[in-house]
Amino acid sequence: MKDVKGFRRAVPSDATQLVRLVRSAYRGSVGWASEADLVGGERIAATQLLEVIARPRSMLLVLEESDALLACCQLEDRGERLAFLGTFAVRPTAQGRGVGRRVVAEAERWATAEFGANVLEITVLAQQTALVHWYERLGFERTGELRPFPADVRYARPKRDDLHFVVLRKVLGEEQASR
Repeated sequence: MKDVKGFRRAVPSDATQLVRLVRSAYRGSVGWASEADLVGGERIAATQLLEVIARPRSMLLVLEESDALLACCQLEDRGERLAFLGTFAVRPTAQGRGVGRRVVAEAERWATAEFGANVLEITVLAQQTALVHWYERLGFERTGELRPFPADVRYARPKRDDLHFVVLRKVLGEEQASR
């Protein structure tokens, strides 16, 4: 697939930079999408990112600017024309400038081209209402499904007992245009 300027698939040599990017976006004290007040822990390790990069029917899409990673997201083929969007991170100093919208738009394009997806799914912590509303403004809709938070001593230590995910989906391509 032809890359749009700055977007490409992550490669193993990106792992260290990706760890810094994801941790700063999810656990940093700067940035409106941080979950640091809700979850502690390292969030991700290089080995986990390398597994995503190597896994069949999965990829990490990165946005690179001036030889530095500005944003990333995982896309995974879940079958039946459904793709999952996860590990979505934008460098906190770049948030609020339309970078996230660009990444989601490009993720939609890649999910369609690479996996034949016509639906894109994402899970968001229910307690991050501003983030849920942001996805809704991008055309994602709540499915009504809730999923448990996968607590982990090293990577995801809940700071509250009520953490859970809401599931949002967006119809892609022609199906979206006809709605």
